[in-house]
Amino acid sequence: MSADWRARAVWAAAAALASSIACGASIEDLPKRKPGLWEMSIVPGEGQRPAATSKVCLDAATDVELMRFGLGMTNELCSKRDLVVKGNVATIDAVCKIGTSQQTSHSTITYTGNSAYRSEIKAKYEPPFLGKSEATTIQEAKWTGPCPADMKPGDLVTGNGPKINLKDVTSKAKK
Repeated sequence: MSADWRARAVWAAAAALASSIACGASIEDLPKRKPGLWEMSIVPGEGQRPAATSKVCLDAATDVELMRFGLGMTNELCSKRDLVVKGNVATIDAVCKIGTSQQTSHSTITYTGNSAYRSEIKAKYEPPFLGKSEATTIQEAKWTGPCPADMKPGDLVTGNGPKINLKDVTSKAKK
């Protein structure tokens, strides 16, 4: 795996998972995702690419491991992480370093039991990041059933990409 692909895979894993667990949160404070196959879609905003959809196979242990990895990434990148959980809604305000930009974000994650969630992240960048001074990202995720026979916990399949195992990516990133 090339260094560029590895960096993209780590970023994709962190982004996909961090939004579901919240920056700086205690794992115990947030709803647990139901074990099985999850479909996650990044809903495009105005002027963005078409929706990006991926599928990830989770079990309870892998979900916790990936959450811890996501929290570790945010601990390294973010100087501020404020989380409030009220019922099925988590609100996160964060200030993070992304490349040479400072990202100030406000996120809301709404859980539907243990089988779905929707997150909306509004971010501002100073200086602009990838040519943007602000962005809104919406992710919708839902449990679709048991993992298929050809997927094991941690396997992530993107709509147009290869299957990677996030546990392998996170263990390599820790080294």
